[in-house]
Amino acid sequence: MTFQISKDNSSITYGTQIRHWTVVASIAISLLYIILSDVEDVMAQLGVTTDEEFLNNFIGLTNKSGALTNSYQQEIGKWENNQYSNTTIMMITNDTVAQINNLIDETNNLQIPEKFKDGISLYTKSLEAERDSYKQFGDFIKTGNPQLNETSTDLLTDSLKYEIEAFKAIQPSQ
Repeated sequence: MTFQISKDNSSITYGTQIRHWTVVASIAISLLYIILSDVEDVMAQLGVTTDEEFLNNFIGLTNKSGALTNSYQQEIGKWENNQYSNTTIMMITNDTVAQINNLIDETNNLQIPEKFKDGISLYTKSLEAERDSYKQFGDFIKTGNPQLNETSTDLLTDSLKYEIEAFKAIQPSQ
């Protein structure tokens, strides 16, 4: 891993850490779409129920989350390619953190059938870990401290683990 901060601290050159972070996020997005497609197939076979209403709302929420994650990763790519300044990516990061906070609020406001409460708790932890990852990444951009980037990557990995466990817990009964 290589890190270098220019004397004027206006640019940060980074090595494999950012790439690992991007890979983790890409895997998370891919798994999200695979799991959601299975849930949607099962739901197509179900009648209208409270569970189905919850699952429809949850799928809508996870689609928003996945789109936000994907969009942020595209913005990071632009920053990596020097299309954005550190200031610009910081503004984008702060906006993304605010949007994740809104998704957490939306998750907490779902009408959750008892059997899905553990899954929603895990999903909320996933969103919180993703949010915290982006905050750490923003701090890395500001300071150039490679430890913050490593922490960001670890949090993003945790987010993916929580998300996978959440989706396992929120499988509709067949």
